[in-house]
Amino acid sequence: MNNLRDSALDLMRGIAIIMMIAFHFIYDLNSFGFTEVPLFTHWAGITWRCLIVFLFLSAVGISLVIAHSKQLNLRKFLKRLIYLGIAALLVSTGTYVMFPDAWVYFGILHLIWVSSLIAIAFINLPKTSLLIAALILIGWIFDQPNLNIISNIFEPYLPLRSVDYYPLFPWLSFVFIGIYLGHHPYYRMAFTFRIHWLEVMGKHALIIYLTHQVVLFGLVSFVYYLLN
Repeated sequence: MNNLRDSALDLMRGIAIIMMIAFHFIYDLNSFGFTEVPLFTHWAGITWRCLIVFLFLSAVGISLVIAHSKQLNLRKFLKRLIYLGIAALLVSTGTYVMFPDAWVYFGILHLIWVSSLIAIAFINLPKTSLLIAALILIGWIFDQPNLNIISNIFEPYLPLRSVDYYPLFPWLSFVFIGIYLGHHPYYRMAFTFRIHWLEVMGKHALIIYLTHQVVLFGLVSFVYYLLN
């Protein structure tokens, strides 16, 4: 049973991938001065970004439940961690070469890697996971726990900004919500339709994530230099 694909989950990932590509395309256009879309200052852009991240991270929690809730497959889990770790290192290395003053030291893949290690202990505790998610979100509103001490320790070794930064709090909460949804799959009610090519994209979300920005950034920069 655990080896069967969840079509609704693949579709959810596929939609998230499409939205992420569109978001990053606009980001690149902004970076080269073609557009001035307020992705990070207007409520619509902020909401869009949060929705994309929610779909990705909740899918992580759902996937953990589907793959390991009946019995933890340690070999499969460690294999996935190795792939994610290598992918995260590639992102850090690549961005360090391209953006040495704003490289990715804790982006979405780093977050997923750490979140998976934490969340695996809760895969059969859906109600507890939902409670933890609620506590994290409530704590985030009141800036608790305050992690400035940890930030101050690493601040001298990290860039002042990063082109892709997703701290553990509050984003970890979405993975815990995914664990709850893995046991109570309400998401299937929202993804009852089927679009095969989107599901295929959802199945290959990691490789698309790693390659899409290289293509987009290269394309936009090429057009920019042609015009200038």
